[in-house]
Amino acid sequence: MELIVDSERKRVRHSGSVGALLRKLGVMREEVVVKVNGKLAPETHNIGARDRVEIIKVVFGG
Repeated sequence: MELIVDSERKRVRHSGSVGALLRKLGVMREEVVVKVNGKLAPETHNIGARDRVEIIKVVFGG
């Protein structure tokens, strides 16, 4: 699958859920928004080999 983390493209082998991918990458779910093929995806969404996953870090503060 194609993985984009903060505009950086990577190729990753992963089968399973969005939540499992975040744990594998050491990313806290509360700090990111995840899109799969351009649509927001919950932790339970299963990712396929041809999916495009984008992880966007949320910035807090003022």
